[in-house]
Amino acid sequence: MTGEQPEPASEGGADPAAAVQDDLNKLMGTALTMAQEQLEDQGAFLPAALVVANDGAIRMVAVSPANDEEDVDAELMINDLYKVLGEQRSEHRAVAVVSDVHLPDEQTDAIFVATEHSQGAAVAAVQAYSQQEDGAWTFADPQWEGAGRQVWEG
Repeated sequence: MTGEQPEPASEGGADPAAAVQDDLNKLMGTALTMAQEQLEDQGAFLPAALVVANDGAIRMVAVSPANDEEDVDAELMINDLYKVLGEQRSEHRAVAVVSDVHLPDEQTDAIFVATEHSQGAAVAAVQAYSQQEDGAWTFADPQWEGAGRQVWEG
């Protein structure tokens, strides 16, 4: 992972159009901000998705945990989000799924955002975070990486 944001890869190796890049940038920024605010307000956040609808509006998509147990199955929620996004893909031009992950090598937690566009571009970001003894939250610079496509596969 590098510290600089790459141009998302697109099918055929061509750079994505400016509109595609703009959609992904909006989703990425909104998702990271949303997760940071939830951490600061609640101390945690559940997996969620954001979409850029065909009309250009950004909307949130959420699923309920499978049950009301204390231990939420985040992986199941992420799978459910991708299922819903796949079913609704004709209504959206871009999607982002945001989740809380643990980075064992760095021994820290992080916000993970995977974005993809109907036109083929996909990029992800990992942003490590921690809570200080005084209760303040710190967020590292996002690290950018390639992402797989799950909503608009193949």
